[in-house]
Amino acid sequence: MKLKKLIAISSSAVTLSGAVVSSAFSQQQAPASLTKDIFSPHIETARKLIELITEFIVKYSFQALGGIVVLLISFFIAKAAGRFFGDFLSKHKVDVTISKFLVQMLKIVIIAFAALIALGNFGITIAPFIAGLSVAGFGLSFAMQGPLSNYAAGATLIFTKPFKVGDIIEIEDVMGEVEDMTLACTRVRTVDNTLVVIPNKQIIGEVIYNYSGFKKLDIKIGAAYDSDIDKAIRLVKEVVTTDKRIASKPAPKIGISEFEDSNITIYARIWCRQADYWDVLFDVNKKVRDSFGKEGIEMAFPQRDVHIYNEKNA
Repeated sequence: MKLKKLIAISSSAVTLSGAVVSSAFSQQQAPASLTKDIFSPHIETARKLIELITEFIVKYSFQALGGIVVLLISFFIAKAAGRFFGDFLSKHKVDVTISKFLVQMLKIVIIAFAALIALGNFGITIAPFIAGLSVAGFGLSFAMQGPLSNYAAGATLIFTKPFKVGDIIEIEDVMGEVEDMTLACTRVRTVDNTLVVIPNKQIIGEVIYNYSGFKKLDIKIGAAYDSDIDKAIRLVKEVVTTDKRIASKPAPKIGISEFEDSNITIYARIWCRQADYWDVLFDVNKKVRDSFGKEGIEMAFPQRDVHIYNEKNA
């Protein structure tokens, strides 16, 4: 009986000591498990993010690289094709303005086609993209009516060809040589070397004077009433016809234009290149003056004769 009690007490002591040890061990492990519970969600998120980035790089890196390569190659192809097409049009003597327009359109088509291929490599479906562009373009057409009207007017000018690059034109108060012509605007260099940029929508509907490759130059010379007018006209013709810068077609027009108070005006209408305008004007005036002086032709100037009458007192 005593032995059984002793065994029972010993067993209780062992159980108690085990519980104490177990409680102490659990208290020591509590901070580690608590730390694990706090950081485990963040670690899992970072792991998933790394896996997602890795999967994206493995899956799309070659497609993205292929799309970039396609775009780069398209730029070189568009440049080479534009140069070849431009030479072809120039060889067949196509108008400069039309050839520039066609070359630009060819480059745009090549690059746009390459961009669609590149978008396909990125995994973007082309059909919805094109539909979205059409909707966006419909909305932008209302917001950009001014620029779009310039492009529409530019296309009209390019294909109707009222003038081309190199022509001398006059539109309202602007006269000069057409240096460049695009879909948006036309650049004109005036006689005094001023560059004027005209929006194409301002040209459509206006009266356009085209002097082709030559600019009209009017010169007026005043000769006295008692001068030999036939001789004066002949001298002006000699000066004009011997100057190589003055065009023979259209032929110069020279004659008497009007009778003024103190002189007879000899009028000469000639044509010359835009770049020679001022030089021709100055040289012709000087040569006519020198020629008149040698041949005794008096160049008139304003003068009045005053007659004084003496009346006798009645």
